[in-house]
Amino acid sequence: MRRWIVGSSLFLALVAPAQAAAPSRVLVEATEFRFTLSRTTVRPGPAIVQLAIRGEDPHDLKLRPLGKVRARIASVPETLPGAVAEWRGKLTKGKWELYCSIEGHKRLGMRTVLNVR
Repeated sequence: MRRWIVGSSLFLALVAPAQAAAPSRVLVEATEFRFTLSRTTVRPGPAIVQLAIRGEDPHDLKLRPLGKVRARIASVPETLPGAVAEWRGKLTKGKWELYCSIEGHKRLGMRTVLNVR
């Protein structure tokens, strides 16, 4: 009986469809005027980027691949203090600039880089 259970488990493992890889996750904590990343490197592919506002001002988050002139910019909408918002999508290999696009915030230091490799 034990052989049959082991054998059928092996059979199921061989014929079961492959599961998609779990998305990479990054938490971006925003204060005035700084971003802190939960990790600075993720793998390419599906990703979830969460923006948590820990300060007193609202912020947004833009994700732009560096070195690509006509790249699409992904974004997390303006988020209020104490709230969390997220972007779900795919990240390609390379360096990604993450920044707040509210007037003056990027210039004041709300910019960081996420490595995708």
